[in-house]
Amino acid sequence: MPKPERASGGRGWVTPAAWAVVIGAAFALPSLFASAFWLYLFDVILINGVMALGLNIILKTGQVSMAHAGFMAIGAYTCAQLIVKLGVPFLAAFALGGAAAALSALVLGRIILRLRGVYFLLFTFSLNEFLFLLSKNVTVLTGGNTGVMGIPPPSLPLVGALRSKAAFYYFALTVLVLASGLVAALYRSPFGRAMDAVRESELLATAVGYNPMRVKVVAFGVGCGLAGLGGGLFASFLGYIAPFNFTFWESVNFLLMNIVGGASFPAGAVIGAVIITPLPELLRAYVVWQQVLYGFLLMLLMRFLPDGLASLLAAPARALLARLRAAAPAPGVDSGRRAGEKA
Repeated sequence: MPKPERASGGRGWVTPAAWAVVIGAAFALPSLFASAFWLYLFDVILINGVMALGLNIILKTGQVSMAHAGFMAIGAYTCAQLIVKLGVPFLAAFALGGAAAALSALVLGRIILRLRGVYFLLFTFSLNEFLFLLSKNVTVLTGGNTGVMGIPPPSLPLVGALRSKAAFYYFALTVLVLASGLVAALYRSPFGRAMDAVRESELLATAVGYNPMRVKVVAFGVGCGLAGLGGGLFASFLGYIAPFNFTFWESVNFLLMNIVGGASFPAGAVIGAVIITPLPELLRAYVVWQQVLYGFLLMLLMRFLPDGLASLLAAPARALLARLRAAAPAPGVDSGRRAGEKA
């Protein structure tokens, strides 16, 4: 069977153009919603989007981790303490926070990823609780219940300190765009196909030459590394972190973001962050009913949209891209016309 031809030449601009429109609209948001409340909400959405993307990588291998907030804490405390206590520049501390979370995940992954299904889920729940208790009791590293205070805003070379919420928004959006590009490239690579194979059947993946343990460990490390970077963003944005920022319920929220947005789609994690993050603020008048409404929303989505909200956008997006590609002239046609005109 012949392989489908890839879009090229005049047709290859369609998908980049679509992404350019989305990113351009995102960059325009601060000028449209200039109030401090909306800017704060947008900043938190972007931070949660980075962390939800990290969990999406782990979910792609078929594992459900409840320790994502714990690795977020590793990145947040590493970044914060390097800046506050050692005076390390922000970008270096930010990168080291992500590296610390990724390295911790790679070391632990060799052990805990031997578990599968509900056993892995329960172990990662216990791991998150262990890291939470660690952050409360190891005061030398985390400040205990008092936490880490006085974390300065991010400071970038040639730009300076990002003291306003709008300035931080553009930095967080850049991080999210880069993280999305990394995840998209990873999913399109041979390693992404290996992740799909491991999710479907580890036995069959082994039969075709993949090493399931290696695939799961690397995916776990990359996903937790993004959680660590999100933690560094979170710490520098709030200027203060404490153990209550990294409870089990934060891990549940990141999982909900993927379920609501659509764990099968890379964009689903970001869509879920856009939906789930504002709910506590928008439902603040109904605090007693928040958890009930969350549960009701989740049941509706699982019943009517098991693939998440991204599945609603997938079919129209494919149809639109097909029309645009059909309307775009093929490269051979353009060159033939030009050659005919010259003749």
